[in-house]
Amino acid sequence: MRSCRIAAQTLMLSAKAMGYESCPVDGFDFDAVGKLINLPPSHVVAMFVAIGKPTKEPWPRPGQLPLSEIVITDRFN
Repeated sequence: MRSCRIAAQTLMLSAKAMGYESCPVDGFDFDAVGKLINLPPSHVVAMFVAIGKPTKEPWPRPGQLPLSEIVITDRFN
């Protein structure tokens, strides 16, 4: 499963470089999706990645800390 996360991240970075936005999708019924797509018993669904062109700007992230509070430069803390 670790390799799936790395592959998904690579896919998402590639999509961004091509002008697309992406979002990892989790929290669905993995078994139901497997049945829906006739997945062989020797395979599992790891995750989905939604990729597409945005229709509007994303909402700002609430509570995001400024980088100056979380990034430490040139020292160990």
